[in-house]
Amino acid sequence: MAKSPVELRHELHMNPELAFNEFSTQSLLCRVLEDLGLKPQKIAKTGLLVYVEREKDKPSVLYRADMDALPIVEETHCEFSSKNNNMHACGHDIHMSVMYGVIRKIIEEKIPGNFVFVFQPAEETIGGAKYVIDEMRERYKIKYATAMHVTDEYILGEVASSNDTLFACAMEVTAKFKGLSAHIAQKQKGIDAMKNAISFLNQFYNNPYDNDTLGSRLLVGFGKMFAGSVRNAVADFAQVEGSIRGEKLELVIDTFSEIEELVTRYGGTLERGSLYPPVINDKELLNLFKQFTISNNLKFDDCGMKYTGEDFGFFTMKYPSLMFWAGVRTNKEPWGLHNPHFLPSDEVIPFLVEFMVKWLTELWEVAE
Repeated sequence: MAKSPVELRHELHMNPELAFNEFSTQSLLCRVLEDLGLKPQKIAKTGLLVYVEREKDKPSVLYRADMDALPIVEETHCEFSSKNNNMHACGHDIHMSVMYGVIRKIIEEKIPGNFVFVFQPAEETIGGAKYVIDEMRERYKIKYATAMHVTDEYILGEVASSNDTLFACAMEVTAKFKGLSAHIAQKQKGIDAMKNAISFLNQFYNNPYDNDTLGSRLLVGFGKMFAGSVRNAVADFAQVEGSIRGEKLELVIDTFSEIEELVTRYGGTLERGSLYPPVINDKELLNLFKQFTISNNLKFDDCGMKYTGEDFGFFTMKYPSLMFWAGVRTNKEPWGLHNPHFLPSDEVIPFLVEFMVKWLTELWEVAE
């Protein structure tokens, strides 16, 4: 007998895995999909792709759910709490369970349409979406792509999205400073990498790059720093890690160059980490989604651009796409994403399964 989406959610939640290490998650998903008579294909190392084709030579709609967890120790104390030091604190267990429920419903009820279902690894870091797209190449005639992201910012029955940029372009940056170690008693013989890093940060904070008023929205911040090896020697290295978030890719790249000049002034180098393009919604699909939500008695909120990074932007670069927030709050207290207490109720899963089946059917009818 096929596993229910809620049962699957519990198993996934108990065994969360980090980016590109979702091997047990992949294996579990593979088993439950095979129980539906499907032949899932491995993609991007630890991901899965399921292609459901009802009408040959007609386009497909792609639906993506992310798989990876976060290195957060869970504090929900629920009966299906994480068994390791990772946690599905961003709702990816819900995303996977809902998509499984959608697939099951489409198969069992023989719902028409051609669909590409992607269980995508490594959304939180690295950008697994890029690897999925690279491996898919042009094997599927995809007309539209869509994805949801749960949040307890909104109650169950509310959805939110925005025209054009929904999620900002996000770039990880690391400033590295090299020094020369010397005993603290003879510190004049050394080069203090910590001092140079702090001087850079002082300059940075005196001239903030945040800009939300001149049309080009931008946010820059640093959240991690370490230096040196022992307390009684001049630090021979220092490292400062942060992120640049902006409305457009070009804005983020230009800002990187500006900060790089500042880092160089204090003897350091600036390295670029993962880069997520902005998630840009297709205008026509957004209008269609608004009408769809109203006709299904849901509340739609135009939430504007968020500075959240999301690698679904790789999909929006390639296909006309629509991503949206799905409200999952069923109690009074929102914890927020990436919080050790974040735990949407099981009751959100059947609700979102029904919603996504209807939305995919709507997209398919438009895509034909």
